[in-house]
Amino acid sequence: MPKPTTARAPVSPVPGRLAVAGIAVAVAIATDLHLRLSAQVSPVWQTLSEYVYGHLGGRSAAPLFSAMCLALALGSLALLVGLVKARRSPAVVTLLGVWCAGLTICATVPVDPDGQARTFDGQLHNVAAIVAFLALPAAAWLLTRPARETCPWEPRRTTIRRLAVASFASVLIVLGGFVFTLITGPAKQEVTLGLFERLLFTVDLALLVTMVRPLLVASRRRSAG
Repeated sequence: MPKPTTARAPVSPVPGRLAVAGIAVAVAIATDLHLRLSAQVSPVWQTLSEYVYGHLGGRSAAPLFSAMCLALALGSLALLVGLVKARRSPAVVTLLGVWCAGLTICATVPVDPDGQARTFDGQLHNVAAIVAFLALPAAAWLLTRPARETCPWEPRRTTIRRLAVASFASVLIVLGGFVFTLITGPAKQEVTLGLFERLLFTVDLALLVTMVRPLLVASRRRSAG
C-alpha cells in the first residue's frame, strides 16, 4: 500500500510576485547609488550604510538608501506571507521577520559617520544589520529541512543551502573586519569591509530570489493542474 503523504498547502502567486518586485526595486536603487556616488563612497572600503552621507545634486542620498532598505524589507515581507500560507515552520517565519525588522531599522536609523564618536543610534544600526544578516541564512537553512509533506523548496535545497553557507561566511568576515576596525581604529583598517559587505549583499539577494522562486513555480503548476 502506498505511503500517504500530507496534502500540500495552497500556494498563491501574489506574495511571490510582490517579493520579486520589492527585490527588483532594491537592486535598481542600489545600482543607482553605486553608479552616481562612486566618487563619494568607496565600494571597497566603505559600507552600504554610508550612502546616507552622500549627496546627489546637492540633496542627501539618505532617502534613496532608506527606500532601498524598505523595498527589500517589503519584498521579504511578501515572501514571509508566502511562507505562512505554505505552512512553513514558525522558526523560519520568525527568522525572516527578524530580517525584515533589521532592514527597517537600518532604513530609519542612520549609521555613525566614519571617524566620529559612536552613538546609540549608530550602534543600534550596526546591531540590527548584523542580526538581520545572520537571520536570513538561518531562515533559509531551516526552510530546506526535510519534511513529511511535499515541499516546493525541496528541488532547490542544495542551492539554497550553499547560498546560506556563503552568506554565513561573508557575515563572519564582515563582522571580524568590523570588530578589528573598532579595536584598531579606521586609520588602520586592513579588511575591505565595503567590498565584503557588497559580496554579502549580493549573496543575500541571490538567496532571496532562490527562496521566492518556488512560490512562483508551485503556483503556476497548481494553476496548470
